[in-house]
Amino acid sequence: MRIVLVSRTLKYLLYKKVLICICPILISSCGGGSGGIDLNESLSLGSVSKSYSPQLPDSDTYPGVSWDVRLPSEVNMTESIINQALDYAFSATRNTQGVLIVRHGVIVGERYGIRKSKESTATSWSTAKSFSSALIGIALDQGFIGSIDESASNYLPSWQGTENEDISIRALLEMRSGLQQSRFSDAGIYASGGYDGDQLAFALDRARSTSPRGRNWAYQNTDSMLLSGIIENATGQYVSNYADINLFSKIGMRADWWVDERGHAMTYCCVDATTRDFARFGLLFVRQGRWRDEQLLSDSWIKESTSVPSDSNKADYALQWWVNETGGYYFSAGLHQNNIYIFPEYDLVVVRNSTYTRQGDARVRTGDNYHLTIPPANWSDSTFLSHITGAILE
Repeated sequence: MRIVLVSRTLKYLLYKKVLICICPILISSCGGGSGGIDLNESLSLGSVSKSYSPQLPDSDTYPGVSWDVRLPSEVNMTESIINQALDYAFSATRNTQGVLIVRHGVIVGERYGIRKSKESTATSWSTAKSFSSALIGIALDQGFIGSIDESASNYLPSWQGTENEDISIRALLEMRSGLQQSRFSDAGIYASGGYDGDQLAFALDRARSTSPRGRNWAYQNTDSMLLSGIIENATGQYVSNYADINLFSKIGMRADWWVDERGHAMTYCCVDATTRDFARFGLLFVRQGRWRDEQLLSDSWIKESTSVPSDSNKADYALQWWVNETGGYYFSAGLHQNNIYIFPEYDLVVVRNSTYTRQGDARVRTGDNYHLTIPPANWSDSTFLSHITGAILE
């Protein structure tokens, strides 16, 4: 029996959680027989380091309770170029709270602003529109909604028997309802002071301008707010509850969805979550609606909701998603560049959030409770994203 000095080797074994049996001076085997470990043959540090290789992330990798953080080289990306993107985002005038870069389901780039961290809450602004679109897709998959081509009035009772019966759910998703903006201006829905805090009523009470789904695209928060009433009436649940059960909890996302004073989710705005949790939503889409072994959203809905309608006069807007066909990505865009960028070809998700302070202590939109973010100066998506895609080696 040979005496082997194993101080460094033993530390390595304990670190790797290998069970060994140690006699006071001698190391022979665990339990005797041929099942023992021959330290002379297999446990020199050189041979172990050569044989040990962590499993590389791929298109089947998902985060658990926490995210796996890897070196960019492990997903064929160049770290120095990723750092250029982060340096750009965090230059003095950009007012960036957080940036996250995810490839093959793992974090390969992450940075936060002063007094901010991975635990800091960010807000979506209009990125919430894409969450609302996803919930429509889930309700469609679950049979609560028959078709997005049916009349929205089927789920908005006050429209039944009116000229608005010819407005489909699709028209609202595409922002081609043919309805005028509110007399308070479209941004006014965030205040909605004339409706006792009922933003859904605010969105419903608009005059017709043109026929729906013509060449009449107009960006309107009020069209998106109507999705709140559709989801509520189709599912019989508050939007936030429906989202928690069928979306957020499924992907491990913790989120607060702001509501108006009547309890209607602000489906055009205002989901609060961490930058890391916004990336979970992006990963769901880059994986075609699948999360591990469960298809949360049909891949057909992913394709339809992120494709620009062929007859639209807006060449870069789909169903509550923006599309950059030249750049090979689509994205969910919020005020002040609170964005989620999705690159299906590269299995890549990028999140950028602006510095955020929640005013007030509730998620009910009132005069005292509101959002405050700081816009970035001289921001260029092209510059920022070109660094990230330029870091990809394959």
